[in-house]
Amino acid sequence: MALTTSIRLPDDVRDQYETLAQATGRTRNDLMVDALRQAADRQLREIAMVQEGIRSADAGRLTPIADVVADFKAAGMLPADYALEAETEQASV
Repeated sequence: MALTTSIRLPDDVRDQYETLAQATGRTRNDLMVDALRQAADRQLREIAMVQEGIRSADAGRLTPIADVVADFKAAGMLPADYALEAETEQASV
């Protein structure tokens, strides 16, 4: 079952999806549904990881920040080239 809804798209986003639709032979609707599904899946995974981290911390099971960063990189939540050292140096200044 599908629900019809509407959103306001900036012209540039609409144009991008029109270009994608023409290039791939897919409909703008299908492309947008895929994009929304991927975004929702990613955000739900991120929330689940954060909630698990909170439960672990509450139970006294702490994880070194380097391991957390590695997990976030592996899950695509941080860019592969993210450097923890740069972040900790800024915090100490």
